[in-house]
Parts: sequence; structure tokens; C-alpha cells
Amino acid sequence: MDMRELSYGVEIETVGRTREAVARATQTAVGGEVRYLGSPFSFDPWQVTDSQGRIWKVVKDASLNNVPEHLRAEIVSPILNYGDMETLQQVIRAVRAAGARVDATTAIHIHVGADPFDGRSLSRLAKLVYKQEPLILTALGIRQERLSRYTKPMSPDFIARLERYRPCTKDQLNRIWYGQRNTCPQHYDSTRYYGVNFHNVWYRGTVEFRWFE
Repeated sequence: MDMRELSYGVEIETVGRTREAVARATQTAVGGEVRYLGSPFSFDPWQVTDSQGRIWKVVKDASLNNVPEHLRAEIVSPILNYGDMETLQQVIRAVRAAGARVDATTAIHIHVGADPFDGRSLSRLAKLVYKQEPLILTALGIRQERLSRYTKPMSPDFIARLERYRPCTKDQLNRIWYGQRNTCPQHYDSTRYYGVNFHNVWYRGTVEFRWFE
């Protein structure tokens, strides 16, 4: 498979500027219209409908707790493809130029579409990550606080279950990931806080990479 065929999306956490300011900066890069949604209140979302009709959201993130609530802004991209890389870079430049910044609390989460993959290929990914993760974590310089809470390393028990049951389908992998068949995964499931998050395969249809500070 050509990796350029994969779909992806990003969540980019920023501090220092209001959600409105970040949304309007995003609009300068993608065109379209900006609208304040305000609901659900817990996320206080703004929405940018770009020139292609795609939705970019700017929401509140409670984990960015070292600044006042009105200065917490997380950009949630629509589904993107390889050709959108320059647009994504333009969004980053525009938001940075508007004064948004990152600090020790912020992160970027990358979602890769899981549709092309089955239980066997996702298992290979898990094993590859498990083998190389010490090198990855060292290279990225992830702080111990994040490793113990938001980006936990791949579980040895999960890898052992993969070796034992050798799943071929996503349904078989689902049972191994959760410990039982989970047909209705919830957003804040406890298994989501791994550097490579397979919970999102069934919740959102993506593999989420949460390593990046």
C-alpha cells in the first residue's frame, strides 16, 4: 500500500489565544466561514467550514489547565489526505502568527484511518511499536508524567494476548484489546490513554498516535 493513500486527521492543542481567535486564524488558511456553536458547553466549540465544505473545529480542552479556560484551544481537523499537507502547514503557520503557542501541557494527536487494515495488520503494528518503543520514546523525549498518564507505553499483556490468539479480524482484535467484546465503545474509555491508541479503531475508525508533545 502507498502510504500517500492513507487518510488522517490531527488534534492540535494550543494555549494563549481564545478559541475565537484560533478559529479565525484557521479560516485565513482554509477559507470559508467561521461560526460559534457553543454547544456542547463543555467543549465550547467554534466551527470553520472551509472552502471545500469540510469542518474544522476549535474546542476547549480541560487538560490545558495551566491557563484560564478562555485561552485553551484545540484544533480538530476534518479527514485529510496527502494532498492536504500544505494546507495543514498553512493552518499551523496562521495560528502561530495569531499568537497561539504550545507549552508543557499541550500535545498533538495524529489519527490514521483504520479502514484499510484488518486484525492481522494492526497486530503487526502493535508488535512493531512494542519492539521499537523505547527508541521512539527516547527520540521524542516524552516526559515521565505524560508516559504515566496520557501516553502509556504498549502493554506487555496486550502483546502477549496477541501472540496467543493471533487475531485476523478487527472483531477478534476488539476482544483482545478490551478483554471482552465491546460493541459500543465510549469516548473516555480507560484504554484510550496509550501512545498508540487502538480504542479509536472502534470508536472513531482510526489508529491514534498520542506521543507528540
